[in-house]
Amino acid sequence: MRNIFYASVTVLKLIGIVITESVRAISSIAVTKTKDISDEIILITGGGRGIGRQIALEFAKFRPKCIIIWGRKKDWLKRTVHDIQSLGVKSVYFVCDVSKRELIYEKAQEVQEMVGDVTLLVNNAGILSGKPIEFLQPEDMKETLKVNTLAQIWTIKAFLPAMLEKGKGHIVCMSSLLGLLGLKGVCDYATSKFATTGLMECLMQELEDYPNIHTTIIHPYQIDNNMFAGMQVRFPSLFPPLKEEYVTEATVQAVLNNRKQITLPVYFYLILFFRRWYRIALVDIIECREVILK
Repeated sequence: MRNIFYASVTVLKLIGIVITESVRAISSIAVTKTKDISDEIILITGGGRGIGRQIALEFAKFRPKCIIIWGRKKDWLKRTVHDIQSLGVKSVYFVCDVSKRELIYEKAQEVQEMVGDVTLLVNNAGILSGKPIEFLQPEDMKETLKVNTLAQIWTIKAFLPAMLEKGKGHIVCMSSLLGLLGLKGVCDYATSKFATTGLMECLMQELEDYPNIHTTIIHPYQIDNNMFAGMQVRFPSLFPPLKEEYVTEATVQAVLNNRKQITLPVYFYLILFFRRWYRIALVDIIECREVILK
């Protein structure tokens, strides 16, 4: 009887979580009043292509004061900035390799002098080696951690002081479902994303005395783009990759509604809930069969 009782309580809790998150997702679009970002200066790392580019274009629909794009490839940056400007929004780019700490600080100073204080920071830049740990070279691991984790620390340290001085700002972390559970073949990536999850949870608490400085962390499942083009899971029909458009719209809505955290898609709340008791079995359901990077 006791086991039946505990099982019933667990199921009720699960149902409550799924219902709550579903209501939040619907209300963030249909009910909640979104904040005005017309005075925001937005900076997006890794904004030249992929999900970073799409996020920049989605933010442009809400006509912020300026959108700044950072990335390594000048041609990609120029194209994104051109497309943002075609929507009637001011946009500039800076070539910046975020794996280099001193370059981050240098470019942050240039941004402040040329554009102004960044009020909405989107840490999006990320890389993935896609190798089992036995084949993972030290340089692979170092580079992943420098881009995916350390760069977020350095950008926060570069732009947070101005937010604290003004008492206003927003810091967004594009993390991953792999920042909440690990899969084989993506050791470097999952390690870096677990670290950013911890970083953002600590930052959230450190900013409790600043009610107008917000943090948002996004945990999407595999995205259908070049970064994960070679990733194969056990049941692809049950867990298909997410479209960039879906992740982009959900991310921007989360920011506009000052959500602390979202996991995409919503049904992964169920898996994350149950993995507390059945950790290995549930991870096996979405087991990563192979990662072949293009």
